[in-house]
Amino acid sequence: MDRLLRLGGGMPGLGQGPPTDAPAVDTAEQVYISSLALLKMLKHGRAGVPMEVMGLMLGEFVDDYTVRVIDVFAMPQSGTGVSV
Repeated sequence: MDRLLRLGGGMPGLGQGPPTDAPAVDTAEQVYISSLALLKMLKHGRAGVPMEVMGLMLGEFVDDYTVRVIDVFAMPQSGTGVSV
């Protein structure tokens, strides 16, 4: 058991305490969605219940951490997680 703890290093959940407070790198991304695209996504999602839905988002990368979604397109397919 001690060998497993040594191999795990400071991984939480293996008997070690929480990791020390180190500065975290900010890699958060922001996604801006147009109101029309959001309404189309909600409509498509509600129409697909209880099946899963698929679609494409059309947009642009503003910078390294920002995406702007302008429009969305529904992909009219029917299937479950097993068959798709």
